Amino acid sequence: MAPLLPADVTVTRLSRSIHLYSRPGPAGSRGPRPLLLFLPWLGAGPAAQGKYLQLYLACGFDVLAVESSLSHFLCPRRGLGWAAHVLALLRGSGALASRPLVVHALSLGGYTFAQMLLLMGQDLGHHGSVAQRLRGHIFDSLVVGSLDRMALGVSQLMKPQALGPVVRATAMFYFHLCPSCTIRHYEAAVAAFWQPPVRPPTLVFYSLDDPLCDSARLQELLAAWQRLGMPVWVQAWATSRHAAHLRQHPLEYSSTLVTFLGRLGLAAPTARL
Repeated sequence: MAPLLPADVTVTRLSRSIHLYSRPGPAGSRGPRPLLLFLPWLGAGPAAQGKYLQLYLACGFDVLAVESSLSHFLCPRRGLGWAAHVLALLRGSGALASRPLVVHALSLGGYTFAQMLLLMGQDLGHHGSVAQRLRGHIFDSLVVGSLDRMALGVSQLMKPQALGPVVRATAMFYFHLCPSCTIRHYEAAVAAFWQPPVRPPTLVFYSLDDPLCDSARLQELLAAWQRLGMPVWVQAWATSRHAAHLRQHPLEYSSTLVTFLGRLGLAAPTARL
């Protein structure tokens, strides 16, 4: 099911899992609209992404939505190839090039972005055009902690949910059966996330009762970023649902997001939420 969007929004299907949502800029505007790279949670189809798309389109962004699959998580080499494909799209010419870029990653979408950071760190010269355009990061419901917690995150986001325990057990068995082609790659991606090659201002949404996030470990991550000189803002709730903060706290979420985009100099002054 397609998301409900304003009539002037154009949807360009770049592949089965990648869509560009764009709309014309206001009369007299200078240059192209900034671009939001949206990396949603596992299994989030276009309809589930609708509220986020509406929010960013209203703020003056075009949105490149990139969905990841279970295979990108279970097979890190395939996930790394997917991350390379996304970077190639952003480096290429055409509608995605030369725009100010912001990343919004939710839940295991953060793992896809960690893979992108790993590739950028390995060859910053090759990916320099993307790195130089990155103006801000927004992370929502990051899965932070042990590998078992990541497997739990995958299992709880599976549909139908009855398959969740089977997926979790299978994933953990696979990880320990083939550590050289799984755990080693996860550790490298996590290291790139903790020591990112690009360090723009960052906004983090999370809840203290999220079973997929070790809040103490998250605080260590935020402190590590701040020691690297990254400006970090947080919006936390005592109680909320994983990857559903916008739905459960719409006013706080939207206000915090727009304020952050304003700090980056990218929010449209006429945005109406």
